[in-house]
Amino acid sequence: MDVDLELDFVLVGISSPLRDYRLCHFIYKHTGLAFVRGKEDYIDHKGYVKEKDKDEMDYHIVFERNRQKKLLKHHFITYRYCEANFESEFYLINNRSLEGAILIPELPNFDYFLLIKHYIDQEDLRALLDGVKSISEVILAKELDPTSLKSKENLIF
Repeated sequence: MDVDLELDFVLVGISSPLRDYRLCHFIYKHTGLAFVRGKEDYIDHKGYVKEKDKDEMDYHIVFERNRQKKLLKHHFITYRYCEANFESEFYLINNRSLEGAILIPELPNFDYFLLIKHYIDQEDLRALLDGVKSISEVILAKELDPTSLKSKENLIF
């Protein structure tokens, strides 16, 4: 069954030798985005503890079947930042899982992906890219077209 995925986000690829937490620190210094670790908060908007698996809230998890038809689970470290008015959500995701798999195999030279969900105008995106590019340890930061990726379904969460 061929289903069109709704890719309602902007995708930025980042190449940098920095560890993820250091990159988040420098992104904060250069852009003001205060990332926190984890894909989502443990508390819902009403103040109740979510009844979800902790791994689901901490990591972006991708399942894959290997050649022996065994189901493999890959944990990708994820950081998030949500604007106060929830107009935009920002996620920084490692391209390599804790198990060594690559999130987007056709883009192995990118170390991280910045997903911007909901709305960001071109001027704000350009300023964000300029801020990330101004980090001396960032080799490349580039907007990517997620619709052109073979493994775009790995970016859906």
